Amino acid sequence: MKQVKLSNNIKTLVKTRHFKFTVIIAAATLVTVSLLLNLFTYGISFVRYYGSGMEPALSSGQVLLVQRTNRVSQGDIVAFYYNNKVLVRRVIAEGGDTLQIDSSGTVSVNGEVLDEPYAESKSLGQCNIDFPYIVNADSFFVMGDSRAVAMDSRLKEIGTISTDRIIGRVVFSIIPFKSVG
Repeated sequence: MKQVKLSNNIKTLVKTRHFKFTVIIAAATLVTVSLLLNLFTYGISFVRYYGSGMEPALSSGQVLLVQRTNRVSQGDIVAFYYNNKVLVRRVIAEGGDTLQIDSSGTVSVNGEVLDEPYAESKSLGQCNIDFPYIVNADSFFVMGDSRAVAMDSRLKEIGTISTDRIIGRVVFSIIPFKSVG
């Protein structure tokens, strides 16, 4: 008799609006958490940028939203790993490209001078590689926008960035909220 009464109480509970609402909220929460975990694990990442090498496009302390991908192209701002640190720089040349930077800082890729409105000023900056420079296959030559101070692919110590070191392409700034170009 008690078993029948308990069964009837459960049936009554399941029929109530409160129980149905609780089940819907629990299911929605579970789905949302699952989607967010997948998104943050495989889709996007957040990076805090420090330094002055990407001024004026980026300022020290900005929090950046990074789309996880290794499919990037010339002009993209990318986040990548270097010595257990995350650096942010702009892609200047891709695998197979021939790069030339003259003493005044004018950059040419495959014989064509780049139009670089994002660069703070032209400068050869810190550089210990020889030109013309051929970018390795599956790699990218990156440079900071503030050419005089940025440490980037112009230094042998950093070199070109292979696709496996790339976290992704910077999409926009979260703090402060603005587009990144």
